[in-house]
Amino acid sequence: MSTEDLHPANDPDLAHLLDLLAMLPGPAEDREFWAAVQNHGRDEPEPVTENLKYVYEKMASIWLVLQEPAPSRVSYLARYMLHFFSGDNPDLWKVLNRVTSRFFSLDDDSTGRWWAADVCRTSWALYVRYGPASGGDQWTERWRFQRDWTEWLPERE
Repeated sequence: MSTEDLHPANDPDLAHLLDLLAMLPGPAEDREFWAAVQNHGRDEPEPVTENLKYVYEKMASIWLVLQEPAPSRVSYLARYMLHFFSGDNPDLWKVLNRVTSRFFSLDDDSTGRWWAADVCRTSWALYVRYGPASGGDQWTERWRFQRDWTEWLPERE
């Protein structure tokens, strides 16, 4: 499938991201988990009993993507997956491990880290593909007109 034929509705990366996100608990199932996700990267984490509206609103964009997988919706979802799950955060990985390890038959406590890395890799691909910088063919055109690169071409045999 070429990138010209690619639309979010038939994008295998989006399908993969949604499969990964389906492993997470719902908002009412595990408030401690969602508090850890919301607090990721914050200097002063909020207690579990505090309002989790922010993380819930951003994660609800999954529903919007399922209803209409428009590029802007996919980009928005991908951006917040990067926000919530990226970086080197062993505390978040432990919480992720608790909710994702039941889907795998591995004797390893690294499932949460691998899950986060996969979500971030997939989200980055989607964000680049459908986000504000995607701009269609602008990058192809830009490279086409960068004649400075021609001096670096290897000589043909």
